[in-house]
Amino acid sequence: MLVAGLSLLGLFAWIFSGGGGKPPVTPAARNSQASGILPAAAYSGAPTPTPTPTPTVTGSGSGSASPSPSASGKPAASKSAAGKSARPHATGSAPAVTSARAPGGGCYPNAVVLSLFSSKSEYYTGQDPEFDLYAVSTGSGTCSFNTSPAKLHVVVMSAGRIIWDSADCTHGAANQVAWLSRGVPAQESVTWNRSISLPGCVTLASAARAGTYQVQARSASVDSPERTFKLAG
Repeated sequence: MLVAGLSLLGLFAWIFSGGGGKPPVTPAARNSQASGILPAAAYSGAPTPTPTPTPTVTGSGSGSASPSPSASGKPAASKSAAGKSARPHATGSAPAVTSARAPGGGCYPNAVVLSLFSSKSEYYTGQDPEFDLYAVSTGSGTCSFNTSPAKLHVVVMSAGRIIWDSADCTHGAANQVAWLSRGVPAQESVTWNRSISLPGCVTLASAARAGTYQVQARSASVDSPERTFKLAG
């Protein structure tokens, strides 16, 4: 009986000292296993995810990105808004030049209007075409405009090709100045003798054929609208 009692006591001591069976389960481990969540120690070897930074809009596009807050807690003004407020604003168009007189006394090119009219729309045999030329200033004051045949000439064209120029065979002074005032025209008259010529007073034909022709007044800075007339057979 004594030996049996000592053997039983030794068995109990071996069991309670952890010599056999499963290790005791702690409350934390029991809770982790029950909930299915791994303990934090299981993530110690995995890299920690880095949050992706939110891009900052710096352009002047028309997107709907919200402005970033400033240090005072109020939204900071975007660069596009700042650019628009700093951009100069035109309050009106540039004033037009009202004076027709350029430095030196001559007329500004945009202050002179040339007009040419034919005495008839159709000329018969023995009738030479006559053209009336008008130069008018549209600006204030007076200005000088050269109306000599060498500077203000009349060209006759056939299908757009010049066949006669009043400056081809000019006579007299090379400078013939007219002082223009606003609305007061300077008038010149030019007659075409129907010849076909070249510069230098070279005559190619003494009489142009019957047909439709165009005429125009020209200067170095301004031209008149074209007119059409006919030479009858």
